[in-house]
Amino acid sequence: MRPKNPIVLYCADRDLLSATAFALRLHPYEVTAVDDSRNAAALMMADSTELVCGVLVHARQNDSAGRMIHRLLESDLHVPLLLVDRTGDLAPVRYAEMVLYGRNTSMAHILATLQILCERKRGPRPRSGA
Repeated sequence: MRPKNPIVLYCADRDLLSATAFALRLHPYEVTAVDDSRNAAALMMADSTELVCGVLVHARQNDSAGRMIHRLLESDLHVPLLLVDRTGDLAPVRYAEMVLYGRNTSMAHILATLQILCERKRGPRPRSGA
């Protein structure tokens, strides 16, 4: 049996966080689910962790979680990031490696994207100058 890939899942909506974490744990992911952006940032910035990916889910339009997600994306994170913007109001976001938009984003979309991101090597993310 293959080892599970450790990932961090951040979502301010606790119900969506719980459901998403449960679904991801059914696949090859060891999920650390957090609803506090400071904890998410600390986990993703730590060099000592073996995280392969971070997942940020924005569930509600015009909430404070959107600002927190922007702060997370702009910080010096050491893991590839997947942004799932279910509301579509965080665009354009240039710091995430992959962005999925809209309420129609399914778990199949998230799983396929995670598989791609987990194959990437860990390290500081390059920043675009634009």
